[in-house]
Amino acid sequence: MLFDAYEQKGLLFNMNFKEANGNYAAYRGDLVLSLGEIGDTLGHRKPPTATIKNTIVLAENDKIKLYVGSLDELALLPKVLNYYQADFAPDVRIILFVVNISKPLVIETGGLSIATISMQEGLIWNELIDLAALDKGDFKGQSASEKIITVYKALSDYKPKGDKVSFDEAMKRTVELKRAGRGPV
Repeated sequence: MLFDAYEQKGLLFNMNFKEANGNYAAYRGDLVLSLGEIGDTLGHRKPPTATIKNTIVLAENDKIKLYVGSLDELALLPKVLNYYQADFAPDVRIILFVVNISKPLVIETGGLSIATISMQEGLIWNELIDLAALDKGDFKGQSASEKIITVYKALSDYKPKGDKVSFDEAMKRTVELKRAGRGPV
């Protein structure tokens, strides 16, 4: 399974689950964009220096069909592509929630069309099911991987909003925003 290979390479971080379901495999958690340094003589690594947070990834026959996550900075997009593009299916659907953009964009790069949505706070899963026009009742009795498959199928007619731009143009449209944090209440 694709996610087992990622785990062996140290690319899974803060994993919620990875689960196989027939030809599908699903993963939720963070994915590494820059591995941490070797921290000891046994070869154990320090935490990664960059991750894509709260990813929701669905692979079919070891090719990624749905790739969703949150980036603190749009500048990290090339790292996403460096690590994961080789495993994207030709018809992959990529949706990234990006902290430092103010308007949705569709970034055309490397033969991909990547929907980017501004988001400084919130839960990726909730935003994704809103985009898919689903509600919690649509997932009743489903396993974790079945829920992601349901979202993937519901997104089949999703049309991203925003100007179609190159990555270079998208970088010119970034803003100085930070992820909203919440402290103790």
